[in-house]
Amino acid sequence: MSFSDLNFLFRFIPIFLIVYYIAPAKLRMWVLFAGSFIFYSFGEPKLFVVLLVTSVANYLLAKASKAHEKALFISIITLDVAVLAAFKMLSLWVDSSLLPVGISFFTFKMISYQADLYMGRLKKTLSLKDSLSYFYMFPQVLSGPIMRASDMHIDEVEGGTRLERITRYLSNIEDGLKFFVAGLGMKVLLADHFAICWKDIYAIGYESISTPLAWFGAVIYSMNLYFDFWGYSLMAAGLGVALGFPFIQNFDHPYAARGVGEFYRRWHVTLGTWFRDYIYIPLGGSRVGKVKTIRNLFIVWLITGLWHGVTVNFIIWGLSLFLIIIFEKFVLNKNKLLSIVVGRFNVFVLIPLTWVVFAISDMTLLQTYFARLFPFFGVGIAINHNDIFKYLGTYGILTAIGLVLLVPKVFDFMESKRKHPFAVIVLFILFWACVLSLSNAAGNPFLYFRF
Repeated sequence: MSFSDLNFLFRFIPIFLIVYYIAPAKLRMWVLFAGSFIFYSFGEPKLFVVLLVTSVANYLLAKASKAHEKALFISIITLDVAVLAAFKMLSLWVDSSLLPVGISFFTFKMISYQADLYMGRLKKTLSLKDSLSYFYMFPQVLSGPIMRASDMHIDEVEGGTRLERITRYLSNIEDGLKFFVAGLGMKVLLADHFAICWKDIYAIGYESISTPLAWFGAVIYSMNLYFDFWGYSLMAAGLGVALGFPFIQNFDHPYAARGVGEFYRRWHVTLGTWFRDYIYIPLGGSRVGKVKTIRNLFIVWLITGLWHGVTVNFIIWGLSLFLIIIFEKFVLNKNKLLSIVVGRFNVFVLIPLTWVVFAISDMTLLQTYFARLFPFFGVGIAINHNDIFKYLGTYGILTAIGLVLLVPKVFDFMESKRKHPFAVIVLFILFWACVLSLSNAAGNPFLYFRF
């Protein structure tokens, strides 16, 4: 089940929210865990048991450990990493269906929980109900964002009159659903249609498309991935707000960045900070001299590439970003003006090119696509030199809308006005436009589900 599934929209979430808020405050974490179990089990009921065993093991080991007890901490982390690696290998060499959906984000939550306990950033262990709810929280279990354990709390003893409590619950739900609908619109009305365009380009054959269409395809895939994942993150954060948890910002207008390094501090923020806090900084970060800083960045980006997949294109993708970031950090930064100009070029030109590497796992097809992007390689001849106009005619308006939404002030303005009555009407219309679109199409699963 996904957030854009009509069963989720009209059955699961309304029933769950009613049960969640009717239940006594002390039982809500159990309700959240039960709802997460039902949500996850719609897709993979057998694999849920495996993850449940891992969760209980992490809970018990955390309870048994003491702050700064290194041997036990290493044992717990080794267990978590081994489980993730085992499933990744099974999916690669045996059957891809053996990879539990969202296991990477699930595992990262467990690792961050154990690390925060070990380092003293988290003062006490979570209870069993809080641990299970934290690991399995259904808004985040599939593709993040990666909430920290310190944010996993709700008031178990609530004050105020019944009317005041109901008003507070409805306010949470209203505010959360506004973010959810905005994300749903990005996913269904933008990302899903960009995905159709990208698939059409593949169906034509990369060797047969014109160079302008190849570049347009790179832009289309970049926006497909962005609005798909940003939309998912807004939906996940909105559901969290509806449940009474803090809003988690996972995207901070990455295309407004002045370089690739800044881009990835703004893109999938919770994953980036996870790699920073639990891999980069423990290695020494940038405080250990130039050579070791380069080593640390290399390790982080190699792991980032391998985390997304073990095919060659992901390794090339990760290492390409590493090289660009090293160039920006140690060469471009010596000249402020040059850094701004070239940094913007990197964001708007090199980032889409790296997304093409990210998207195409077949090395032959990837080589062919780049040969169409840069036709002086002389591979293939475009069947129709004017094919770009067909796709601009079909997807031009959507592309323009997508480009406008890349401007930070546009979305920030809409977010600041979300409580205005007119905004509520717009979101209401947007929701039913999404429902109409979903009812007429099978829909595309979220791209990050496979990681």
